[in-house]
Amino acid sequence: MPRESKSAATIRRRRVRSPRAEDKAGGPSKKLTLASSEDELESKDEEMEFPFQNVPREVSMIHKVIMSRKTLFSGLLAFRVFNALMIQTAFVPDEYWQSLEVAHNMVFGYGHLTWEWRQGLRGYAYPLVFSVLYKIMAILHLDHRVLLIKLPHLLQAGFAATGDYYLYKLSNKLSDQRTAQWTLLCQLASWFTFYCCTRTLTNSMETVLSTAALYYFPWPGRVNKASWKYLALVAAAIIVRPTAAVMWLPLCLWHLSVQTEGTMKTVKAFLTVGISALAISLLIDGNFYGRWVFVQYNFLEFNVLRDMGTFYGSHPWHWYFTQGFPVIIATHMLPLVLGVWKDREKTLFYVMLWTISVYSLLGHKEFRFIYPVLPIAMHYCGRYLHQLCLPVPGSKNKLHKKLKSTNKDVGEMQSDTQCNELTAEGAGRQLKHRNTGDDVEEHIRTDEEPKAGVNLHRQVPCAGSNTAKYEDTGYSSKTSDDDETSGNKTPSADKVISQKHSKGAETCDQKTTNIPENIQEKQRGKDASFRNVENKLDGKKRTRAHVARWLMVFLVLTNLPIALYTSLIHQRGTMDVMKYLYDTSRRRDDVTVLFLMPCHSTPYYSYLHRNITMRFLTCEPNLDQLPKYVDEADHFYTAPQQWLNTTFPDTNSTVPSHLVMFNALQSEIQNFLDKFNYHDCAKFFHTHIPEGRVGSHVYVKCR
Repeated sequence: MPRESKSAATIRRRRVRSPRAEDKAGGPSKKLTLASSEDELESKDEEMEFPFQNVPREVSMIHKVIMSRKTLFSGLLAFRVFNALMIQTAFVPDEYWQSLEVAHNMVFGYGHLTWEWRQGLRGYAYPLVFSVLYKIMAILHLDHRVLLIKLPHLLQAGFAATGDYYLYKLSNKLSDQRTAQWTLLCQLASWFTFYCCTRTLTNSMETVLSTAALYYFPWPGRVNKASWKYLALVAAAIIVRPTAAVMWLPLCLWHLSVQTEGTMKTVKAFLTVGISALAISLLIDGNFYGRWVFVQYNFLEFNVLRDMGTFYGSHPWHWYFTQGFPVIIATHMLPLVLGVWKDREKTLFYVMLWTISVYSLLGHKEFRFIYPVLPIAMHYCGRYLHQLCLPVPGSKNKLHKKLKSTNKDVGEMQSDTQCNELTAEGAGRQLKHRNTGDDVEEHIRTDEEPKAGVNLHRQVPCAGSNTAKYEDTGYSSKTSDDDETSGNKTPSADKVISQKHSKGAETCDQKTTNIPENIQEKQRGKDASFRNVENKLDGKKRTRAHVARWLMVFLVLTNLPIALYTSLIHQRGTMDVMKYLYDTSRRRDDVTVLFLMPCHSTPYYSYLHRNITMRFLTCEPNLDQLPKYVDEADHFYTAPQQWLNTTFPDTNSTVPSHLVMFNALQSEIQNFLDKFNYHDCAKFFHTHIPEGRVGSHVYVKCR
């Protein structure tokens, strides 16, 4: 057999001695360099940076909370309770007129029901939740004004925390735990979620139910629960707010279309849950209306088919895309767009796009209508932030190139201290390996120059030495887990080269092992340079994680001021005035109040809890289709002084003891105020952005 073939065969039969075995035998355990193993490089590439890693202790506590499911919900609940207590402002009239005011009427027997309840457009299911709470408080004699206001918001905070928790679980189910953590952080940093989620709005409850239903939805390729769970949550969302059907219609149809096995079982679940939910809704509404009312159909027929909601204002078709959604998503728009662009799974994005598009077809538009799609947007934000923490694509090749260049320099330095015989014989040979997972093939080429990064210079055992020290060859002496499992060992190039050149090679002189001081100094410099390259490479891998953290800081810093301003300052005058009226009614028995403001500007009996005479300007739509119809509020603002003179013609009329108005109206009714001797009693700041009929302050005039 030729010498070259024999050497190649010998190389294939050689096995590497495990470093673990060397440790047990008392031999040296070789410390691998950064470029010694391709498997090691891959394992380093898989290392990821996560939220709140290597941060101050105070911040890392948040990381500990979100890492444990046992503490996660408790932390979310505590945060949302704090969130609810921070809400001191008004958003839209429905947060009290369509929930708390109705519940107050159900339990205490007084409270105003708006025209929607006379027309059967609203369901009693959501107010029933708060009426149960009110009833318990009444039985326990805890029906104090503060508790009647705060406890429903705290209850809604519990629902909001549940929605946050299910958003975390949904993101974890569709992606992974790290993505879920980023998603949750984005959710908690959202100004609109902070502003809206703990308010007693049907939209807030719809968002919670829809988010939980998305978690239980049978997503293809994932472990899914029974279909009836998500169907029950969807049905509950539609009962609370019938327009939830817009979001769930394509998802339910998709579920039926992709169902390959048990189709009849799925259809049966649809029918069972749907009929049961409809029956429950009919029973609840029939009991309180006193007649059978199909609320869901009436609601859709009025707002969608007849589009009567435009009576309260209309916007162009693109409003949600150009103003509505950009406002509620705020600075989260950047990670949202990048997350959708980079994510291959875009089903939820299509659901979000469908929902906004359908709502855009309706004339009447509000920010809160598209609130249920906001958690979906947070998921894509979390996806992008998590991707920033992954290794940069292509960084592995750059790592190899830099390390090969560094190893070449180190190899050249080491060659000065090696045996001249081995250097002379091995300088014209190049070692090229191909790792197939089972063996390593060696090709010895004598007619090519050595490639950069392949060090053939070895330090062989000197006379009297029991231990051979090996330097880097581009191979790893560490046996991979796969090789250990299969029983195959990777051949040791170190031992092969040592054996190949053992014959004919002269023994190193002991003096050659004593490296001169200048060579040692040069070696230390090379080692420092090598470590510097390693640190720079690791720094480049962490750069994307730092970008994610700084982006998260940016989201918090831009959303927090908006959340605090809207929750504590903007539109708070109409809330503060109710406290003043409550205190006044306790001191005087003859208090009567007239609200000369746009309809439903303030809460009503649910925030007063005193059965005094009050009146406000109504704004009912033209339900009877009367020609040239003008509602009471518009009629008043057309000619305020004339309306007051007509309503109260003389001093013997029953003039209210208190008038509540915005400051913008005072100059227009000053004659009426002077005529009946009204004077200033209170003044409350309302907003820095007065608009139209809404002023910057709320005035209380009394006589």
